[in-house]
Amino acid sequence: MNLLMSGLRYFEELARQGSLRKAEERLHVAASAINRQILKLEDELGVPLFERLPRGLRLSPAGELLLQQVRQWQRDERRLLEQLGEIKGAGCAEVRIATVESLTDQMLPDILFKFHERFPRVRSILATGMTETILEQVLIGDADIGICINPPITRRVRFIEQVGLEFGAVMAPNHPLAEKQTVWLRDFSSYPTILPGAEMFHGSTLEQVLARSDVDLSSLSACNRILSIKSLVRSGLGVAFLNRLDIARELAREELVFKPLADGHIAKAQLTLCCHAEREMPLAVTVLIEQLREAMLSIEPAAVEGRINQNLVLR
Repeated sequence: MNLLMSGLRYFEELARQGSLRKAEERLHVAASAINRQILKLEDELGVPLFERLPRGLRLSPAGELLLQQVRQWQRDERRLLEQLGEIKGAGCAEVRIATVESLTDQMLPDILFKFHERFPRVRSILATGMTETILEQVLIGDADIGICINPPITRRVRFIEQVGLEFGAVMAPNHPLAEKQTVWLRDFSSYPTILPGAEMFHGSTLEQVLARSDVDLSSLSACNRILSIKSLVRSGLGVAFLNRLDIARELAREELVFKPLADGHIAKAQLTLCCHAEREMPLAVTVLIEQLREAMLSIEPAAVEGRINQNLVLR
């Protein structure tokens, strides 16, 4: 496949061979047709591309400049065709994911490892943020896939899967309440607390819990990153309130303790996989979505309670 116009291809071969006869043999095109294309190029550019000599053709200064450019275009053409060939089976060259931070610690890297085994030439691009930002990226096309927490109903966004995440207190193993079988929000009123920053707090499960409670927490620090909150809790500075997925790695390593709150009417945080409702997804994106969906459903045995219909479209 050639993307360059025939006149430029004929010019490059003629410059390489130095004669119409040799160019004819290489291109399998009549010398007269090659010559017509060269004359047309010279007429359009307004400069001679060759010096006509008794023993053949020699590039003019203008021809030398054009030859350099044409060969650069040919290199670019080859690179483009290679990339197109690589993505032909996947349907895209990259997959863009906007996600909450907690998934980038363990779950998402494991999924992407398996994904890249099947699509080794498809790049994955990750961006982390809050739910509002994630939904915006999905809507404007900056993200193919969104993974967020407690999203509001949003037009033109399709909720592919939604699972409930258990919410509770997170503390260091040596915390005085770490061995207690049942804990209530009021139990932590006398202990230092690490709270999420304003952007994280808005719309969070913790905000909903505190809005229905008369408990006052003693905030020692506030952070806008899950990683920072976990680090402060691990150091023993205070207690945080997160969902179980946020500390999956730390729980496996027994670095932190998770205690579900016994307070009634605490809704599970809804981890939501979504995409644009009106966009047709390439094969690679469709495969990754299914891998994410399966991983979400395996997070907690009770997660199936939070499932929604895969075909639900919010308009």
